[in-house]
Amino acid sequence: MAYDRAGGRVQASVSGRVRNAQERLRRLRAEPVAKPPRPLSFVARPVAGGAEGDLVTLTGVRVADRLTVDHLTVRAGEKLLIHGGNGAGKSTLLRVMVGLAEPEAGEVRRRGRIGFLAQEIPAHRPAERVLAAFGRGLGLAEEEQAELLLSYGLFRPADLLVPVGSLSAGQRRRLVLARLLARPVDLLLLDEPANHLALGLVEELEEALEKWTGALVVVSHDRQLRRRFTGRIRRMDSGRLLG
Repeated sequence: MAYDRAGGRVQASVSGRVRNAQERLRRLRAEPVAKPPRPLSFVARPVAGGAEGDLVTLTGVRVADRLTVDHLTVRAGEKLLIHGGNGAGKSTLLRVMVGLAEPEAGEVRRRGRIGFLAQEIPAHRPAERVLAAFGRGLGLAEEEQAELLLSYGLFRPADLLVPVGSLSAGQRRRLVLARLLARPVDLLLLDEPANHLALGLVEELEEALEKWTGALVVVSHDRQLRRRFTGRIRRMDSGRLLG
């Protein structure tokens, strides 16, 4: 009798688990789990401006002990990649080129429109929505702004009303990149463009830059990007450009 009672309890337990599994299966079929969203795909192509000749020229530039550039010129259509260790002065160089940092000595001459993607992007207006931040200064209706931003493949419709202060570091970089795409530029300055971006987006961005006809200066420690880069490559060390 003891064996029968134990066997009955085991059978009841198994039957209960089977019924529970069948109920979970029924619920899954009735309310299937939503598929994860497809990965973002960068499909935009930057639009080059029409400036010609020398776009940025640095002569005798000094910034404390961080940067010493005797002469550097970037011409229309030229591509330059700069690599080096942390603290080599790469970011300082780009900030001087775009005009966000003033040299203590020397001269910087600029022509044409310059677009700049910084390495670190703080949220200066954290309450501003993504769509409003993108469209600021474009002079487009809200519907046109949304259509243009979504066409780049950098954001989904649900992201457009998210406050900028709630964005991740990668999303803030995508927002700045989108703003760069919205206007023609003659020279793109990109500081570690692969930082905080998904691998697929990085590869698609590199493909777009390969077809870019404007001038380009990239700061990057990415060895794969360096291997594929088709322009000039220079190393920076202790604030000086070498090679």
